[in-house]
Amino acid sequence: MIPRTVLILIVLAAWSLRAESEMLAISDAEMDLLEIEVQQVATASAGGADEFTLRAVFSPDGEWAIKTPLPGILHRAFIQVGDRVAAGDPLMIVRSPELVSLQRDYLKARAEFTLQQSARERDQKLREAGSVSNRRWQETLYAFNTAKAEYSGLHAQLELAGFHQQDLQRLVQEMEVTPDMTLRAPADAIVLERPGMLGDHLEGSELLARLGEPDKLILEGMLSFAAASHLAEGMEILMTGSGKSAVIVLVSSVIDPTTQTVRVRATPADESGLVAGRLSRWGVRADAGVLTVPSAAVVKLDGLDVAFIRVPGGFETRIVRVRGVSGGDWIVLEGLAADDRVAVSGTAALKGMSLGMGGGDG
Repeated sequence: MIPRTVLILIVLAAWSLRAESEMLAISDAEMDLLEIEVQQVATASAGGADEFTLRAVFSPDGEWAIKTPLPGILHRAFIQVGDRVAAGDPLMIVRSPELVSLQRDYLKARAEFTLQQSARERDQKLREAGSVSNRRWQETLYAFNTAKAEYSGLHAQLELAGFHQQDLQRLVQEMEVTPDMTLRAPADAIVLERPGMLGDHLEGSELLARLGEPDKLILEGMLSFAAASHLAEGMEILMTGSGKSAVIVLVSSVIDPTTQTVRVRATPADESGLVAGRLSRWGVRADAGVLTVPSAAVVKLDGLDVAFIRVPGGFETRIVRVRGVSGGDWIVLEGLAADDRVAVSGTAALKGMSLGMGGGDG
């Protein structure tokens, strides 16, 4: 009688002669011989995730830091913490000597640019008539480009200093230089912080106010690893005692070494009723399930996590994305469907076949 180990080697050798690149052709008899067992991907209830607490915070694109772009003195303030402001509303006025110099230089540069623009247009006509040498034309272009660069640079500096288009038009039309720099709200927002005090001497880049857009809120929390392990990206959660819902967009794979917690982030379907900083209780929707597979179903192949899917005539190798949970199974984040059947034992032989070696570690 031929030993079982020899029979397995014969099967593997025979398989290597008919192996295909995308599918491992294996009969039912060969599966029995190689002790390969399959199991359907499970759809588990997320009931293992107890209620958890999340805090409403401003999204990264919904929080603004208002700083002074130039040195000066905080001359006026129109806001207090908690005020609501609309986009374009004046927040503060900074009186700056540097702003006076900047406006004066801007007006001079604009006048020079206008002059050089006229000179270029004049010489271009003369050049077309053959009355201007190439050298003079190059000198005219150089003077024009230099004046344009200076004018554009000062224009940009004034915009950075808070000058809007109407402010620049007023400056050009009235030719009146002002020392006052008005800082305006960049969006409809709530004033979260206003550390500046009237009369403060500012060196530049000091924080004068912090704003938050109330319609740009997300939910964040630090959960224990056990609680976070039952959650998955894309899972819908519900606020306790409310019909509000949110979708989990992040379950961090990094554990805080001090608190042993994991960051979880969710995007609410509707921000109304949420208040920045307020805590609320959330739970996974009762009918929200997650796909799970035994840990033995996932193996490393060429540095990737893969599972072997049972298909007619054999197995298909499929790349998957999974995350471990405290029970020892894997939550499937990507790559498998609820009706897939995966190999849960004998995966060492399947891995070996995939590598063309007839064996390997599971």
